[in-house]
Amino acid sequence: MMPLKKTIVVVIFFSIFSTLFLSGCLLQDLIFGTSFTINSWSLSNSDGFPAVSYNYTSSGLVTVKMYNTTSSIADSDIFIRGDGEKTLLLGSYMETLPSGEYVLKAFDKDGNKVFSKTFKFNGFGVDVFSCDQRWWVNGNTKILLGLRVGLRNTGDVPVYPHSIELKTDSETISGLVLPECVLPGDIVYVDCVLYKNGQPKDDDFTLILRDINGLFLTSNVFSFDVSNSVTTRYFSEGVDKKLSVPYPDFLLSYYSNLDRITDEDYSYYVFDPYDDYYLDVFLDRLISTIPFGEKKFDTYSDPEKINFVSRVVQCLEYRDDIEYSNVSEYPNYPIETLFNDKIGCDCEDKAILTASLLDRLGYNVALMRLPNHMAVGVNLSEGAVPHYHYYTNGYYYLETTMEESPVGFVPSQYRTTSSDSEIYPISSRPYIRHTWINNVFTIFTKMNTGDFVKLDAIVENDGRSTAYNIRMEGAFVTSIGLTIQSNDYIISSLKPGKKQKVTITVDIPQTVLTTFRSRIYLNGEVVDSKESSEPFP
Repeated sequence: MMPLKKTIVVVIFFSIFSTLFLSGCLLQDLIFGTSFTINSWSLSNSDGFPAVSYNYTSSGLVTVKMYNTTSSIADSDIFIRGDGEKTLLLGSYMETLPSGEYVLKAFDKDGNKVFSKTFKFNGFGVDVFSCDQRWWVNGNTKILLGLRVGLRNTGDVPVYPHSIELKTDSETISGLVLPECVLPGDIVYVDCVLYKNGQPKDDDFTLILRDINGLFLTSNVFSFDVSNSVTTRYFSEGVDKKLSVPYPDFLLSYYSNLDRITDEDYSYYVFDPYDDYYLDVFLDRLISTIPFGEKKFDTYSDPEKINFVSRVVQCLEYRDDIEYSNVSEYPNYPIETLFNDKIGCDCEDKAILTASLLDRLGYNVALMRLPNHMAVGVNLSEGAVPHYHYYTNGYYYLETTMEESPVGFVPSQYRTTSSDSEIYPISSRPYIRHTWINNVFTIFTKMNTGDFVKLDAIVENDGRSTAYNIRMEGAFVTSIGLTIQSNDYIISSLKPGKKQKVTITVDIPQTVLTTFRSRIYLNGEVVDSKESSEPFP
């Protein structure tokens, strides 16, 4: 990983005598003790975590802890002398907070409690008061693509709707809510994605909202309104007859506003679940272009199905990232590659889209990273593709940038490097990464216990299976890779789509030049790493 430049917040505690000379505050602490108070506070949403944000005043070094309704520590922080604004988490990622008392306690450097405040909440309440439907009507075809739902938070804790159920015609259709938080008293319109094909038989449907843990949030009954509210886009290259599909403008807007990750493993863009329903729609419409009278898609061989799907991607216009985004690599989400013609569409974009489509069809695929290139690997039995070479770990090579390139064919310019490619499977596996909160770690110096850094980080699982025994390490490392000081934190398990806050403190070595680094270990291997650009001490 490239060194990650970080803004460093330096907190310096001078010696007792110089502080006494410069300020009377420490003398007050010595006589009257450390004081801490909260001047104002409000409920907030912190990157998907329910939290309390508050303004405080402290006369000295304090440790602040937030206790939940079971008296367990939900979050903690270290504060110094002065005024400031901070945020403490109340619960887990996208958690619906239970009713009850949450207690904030502040302790001085000797562990004595100097402040306590109780927050009492009655719990969640949410009303779904409107439901606009996104129907695509094209001739006799009617497809419900998504919903825009109006929500009112009638409780006193944040609400995080995650999934929807639409009950109608004696069936239940499931969908997802694009990430959103509804704070107490707020009215928010959230976008939902789902796929219902065909004219409904019933006049009405019941809409049910649940949180990330499946907890029932609210429901209401609405009437169907089948109208042509979604526009049409067409693809004419790589298909036997013109392909017409609904234009998912709300999904395109969502993905276009997401930050890009810098990991070499672009499986992240395939794992994202919010476009899955639309990719199913796209595949069904693509299959519908098979001319009447020809054999059905279900009777195609595996290579025939793969080539049929990949051909439409191969025919998309190739565009270099640097010409559109002024960066050498700007990976696209599948929806962007299909519909955003104002950004690049190069090898990794086409590979991500192709892998996503084949994955939705049930194929075991992978992203294959070659030097300065990316392709798709398709796992098929040896001999499934006659007359072509069998490549790495059971994956046949699939080129996505060259038209009419069947699975198994390797362009001449990649034949010497394809066997040395890095394989990133798109399968049921965890995908663990971490970020430094606010891109900051804090340095404490001139302390009685020595100098140390405190890192607050968010560890998240963007994969498809639960990760166990994740180890996050914070360490000071020399230029030759020797670890001088370190500390670690173990996350016993992390489910797909979940995040967890981790705080690590590490003593700063004083006798050797080092840099600070954080690493994530899974099954004993480093899966993510970040490093400061500034040396210590």
